[in-house]
Amino acid sequence: MSVEAKNRVAGCYFGTLIGLFAISSGFAEGSSPHFISPVNCSVPSECTIQNYVDARPGTGHRDYTCGTLSYERHKGTDFRVLSYDLYLKGVPVLAAADGIVLRKRNNADEGDYILKGNEAVKQREIGNGVIIEHTNGWETTYAHLKKGSVTVSPGDRVNAGDVIGIIGLSGKTEFPHLHFQVTHNQELRDPFTGKKPSGCGEITKDALWDKSLQKDFGYKGTGIIDTGFAAEIPKHKLLAFRSEQKRISVQRDPKILLYWAELWGVKIADRLTISYENPLGEITKDQKALKKNQASYFKYIGKKRPKDGWIPGVYTGHITLERLVNGEWKIIASRQKTQVLP
Repeated sequence: MSVEAKNRVAGCYFGTLIGLFAISSGFAEGSSPHFISPVNCSVPSECTIQNYVDARPGTGHRDYTCGTLSYERHKGTDFRVLSYDLYLKGVPVLAAADGIVLRKRNNADEGDYILKGNEAVKQREIGNGVIIEHTNGWETTYAHLKKGSVTVSPGDRVNAGDVIGIIGLSGKTEFPHLHFQVTHNQELRDPFTGKKPSGCGEITKDALWDKSLQKDFGYKGTGIIDTGFAAEIPKHKLLAFRSEQKRISVQRDPKILLYWAELWGVKIADRLTISYENPLGEITKDQKALKKNQASYFKYIGKKRPKDGWIPGVYTGHITLERLVNGEWKIIASRQKTQVLP
């Protein structure tokens, strides 16, 4: 790349596209890209796709399967980390194909939208991020990265799989995830169909993902985000903050002991069972039928410290989500976690 071209790229910012570059990439001239996973975590066991591109033009929303995992005018694919511990350790974001970095932002604060509201992220909705240009008019955007984690600069050439940042909580988001967005000649493309969104139920033979991801990236509409024990009632929207994890952490002889669970993609009439077992095998259980579809659902169960103190040993929390399939209850998701009290 010439010095003049490199200077032109370096002058770009998150806004209007400036400059086009002829580059080599991970896909052949004239063909569509084959993107690798943009997150360095196992999908669907460590990370999941919680939201897809809105496939329905106009009002209302649907994902590419005609399911409800999207929201109105959502333009990307959201990769969410399925453990707050793993998120806080740091999950790298990867370039999904060879290309040249067009723009970046690296100084947006974490959690501004949760803590301060919409005005705090106005015109900075994607937070910290990177935009990469590939060949033949294709671009990818990586949004909501951790402040200070972006490792590339405008004009840098990257290869598929290069680390470009860390999943964060910057910009307009209520939960930690990577928002991955694809455009072709500045028009939005759904990577699961390869096409401009025009309605759900589209065939996926032209999907832009590498074929090796077909099984891992198969559609999963519901699951468990995380579970845990707590010594205080958790503030759901703050669970991704280290300060909240410290506040609710179970220390010696807590006043209360709770077991909590967070789920995504729950459906109306699903049956949710959450239980809490003490070291003597005594079980407290709560079961309910859910009344509506929800992208995120939070539930907890627990007890106050007994008059005689806690029974030493292992406490076990268990969460099970069931759904009626052909007239029979089927377990959709299940998880348990233990906590030892001295």
